[in-house]
Amino acid sequence: MSGGKHMDEAAIEWGAPGDGDAPFFLAPRSIGFDDVYFSGDGAAETRHIFLAGNGLPARFDAPRFSIGELGFGTGLNFLCAWAAWNKAEKPEGARLSFFSVEAFPLSAGDMARAHEAWPDFEPLAARMREQLPPPHPGFHHIAFGDVSLTLYYGDALAGLSQTQGGVDAWFLDGFSPAKNPAMWSEDIFKELARLSKRQASFATFTVAGGVRRALEAAGFDWEKRPGFGRKKQMLAGRITAPPDETKRAPWFTEGAPLKSGARIAVIGAGIAGASLAHALKAAGFNPSVYEALAPASGASGNPAGLVMPRLDVGDTPAGAFHALSYLHTVKLLKEVGGGIFEPCGVLLHAVGEKERARQEKLLAQGALPEGWMARREEGLFFPQGGVVDPPGFVAALLGDAPLIAERVRRLMQTENGWRVITDESREEFDGVVIANGLDALRFAEARTLPLGGSAGQVDWFPDAAPPANAHAFGPYAAPCPKFGERGGGAIIGATYAPAAIGAIGAKARFTKEATGSNIAAMARALPDFASTLAADASRPRASVRCTTPDRLPVCGPLPDWGFYGGAYDDLRTGKRKNYPPGELRPGLFVLTGLGSRGLVTAPYAAALLAAALSGAPVDSTILQALHPARFFIRDLKRAGAR
Repeated sequence: MSGGKHMDEAAIEWGAPGDGDAPFFLAPRSIGFDDVYFSGDGAAETRHIFLAGNGLPARFDAPRFSIGELGFGTGLNFLCAWAAWNKAEKPEGARLSFFSVEAFPLSAGDMARAHEAWPDFEPLAARMREQLPPPHPGFHHIAFGDVSLTLYYGDALAGLSQTQGGVDAWFLDGFSPAKNPAMWSEDIFKELARLSKRQASFATFTVAGGVRRALEAAGFDWEKRPGFGRKKQMLAGRITAPPDETKRAPWFTEGAPLKSGARIAVIGAGIAGASLAHALKAAGFNPSVYEALAPASGASGNPAGLVMPRLDVGDTPAGAFHALSYLHTVKLLKEVGGGIFEPCGVLLHAVGEKERARQEKLLAQGALPEGWMARREEGLFFPQGGVVDPPGFVAALLGDAPLIAERVRRLMQTENGWRVITDESREEFDGVVIANGLDALRFAEARTLPLGGSAGQVDWFPDAAPPANAHAFGPYAAPCPKFGERGGGAIIGATYAPAAIGAIGAKARFTKEATGSNIAAMARALPDFASTLAADASRPRASVRCTTPDRLPVCGPLPDWGFYGGAYDDLRTGKRKNYPPGELRPGLFVLTGLGSRGLVTAPYAAALLAAALSGAPVDSTILQALHPARFFIRDLKRAGAR
């Protein structure tokens, strides 16, 4: 969890004496830990210690395999595992998940220089470098076809403590225990045990006594094996019976993962449904998307949308979610390409002294990485932000996922999954994700969620001279680039007219009054620009956003509300006891309540949900903050406090 914190890149020196013979004499050495990242033929050492030590690639004959690593460093172990995975015989549709923690990421230049030692890996290494996130604390999710990489940047123990998911094999590759003892502590190994699947293996280059004792204390069996090169011995072993422990509150359970290749129905083809289609397919599932009207027909269908972060002061799950969502979506927009994004930069105006003080705190805490926000006289500038074509983004994320143009009337739980019932068909799926905004309340299974509606209108002026950058100050003004045959001119917005919680079927209609309100808002912040706008030149568009009381999305498994009402009723009295784990509707999930930030938050929320459904390591603190049960539990606790 991190709403931000300045993060240092690794301090590297090159070619330290004794790092090996040519051509490997330019090996990188960490100045802070006084230890090398690799020496001699680093790839051969990785294959001997970490791959062979864990029985790989022979164990890749599974639908899903998960590797966890301490110390990402140059990414060498990941590249070796990726290359071995590509050559291994495995089931059709199999997926490899690789999870690694790193406190001091290498700079892009140092990473590229290190990779020069292994030209055979260059095609994979180049793909990896292109997708690596900037140095910012937290969990970063990257997909490479049938291989996924989850990087946690930050302190190893903090990251592992936040993680949920199962690991089949551990690569223990931090700097040596003498140089970096914190990486080899008993607390670290307890977390590794908690995250291990039954019979999970491990391998490491060190045979230090403290490491052996910490492994034993955590429940791992170990044995010494022949080492590599000048290292005579190494350790390898496994954990037979991992502890059945969780860091989650009992009511925030996530349920069992779905099988690889599971058929999942996604209801809704706005930015939430499209993001799910993209993330679920990357995670090895087979999504089909139901949409009664057309993709991006709701709030995702505006002629242009703003891509900028919502940043929170302090170290909170909400702050971490919003910052990581922004970094993820900017990366994703580059990945999908297609001329749907214009990174014109966004200026967040400091409207009043209170907002200016808040922005100074954001700068001080490093709410975004260096180079991702800058102080301007008017406020904060986000150079990577800009304007996206929402329908184009939705189309790119949907890709070739089957699109079923039918309205889902009802969901029926079956012995093996869910039956999706429309007026035209009754189709069986292994799982369902409800992602249709406020219309989620049409389904009885989601009706307990406190979703509300907010009607908003934007005004598009196709012939207006736009500002050079986007401007946000509550309302916003932005250039509306020419996205194919769409766009041009400027767009302003958006009005906010809250609807009642539970307003199923709420509709929004554009009005002349709303256009006047949008122009008046521009006049207060950008008077010169506003003077060029004529109300009768506008092409308005209105839609309903789906909102939640805490302004965070709802993302995760849907509870069995009857069980929750009975099992947790004592929370009303403040009674402390061992509450049972929450029971869920197996295979039923939701992603909604995105408010006005869906273009930025939906892709990361979808990636989190897809990772959880596949059993891959994921951030439990953010998942709990987004969990659909949070309002139900909050209301019970508040009733007891009165």
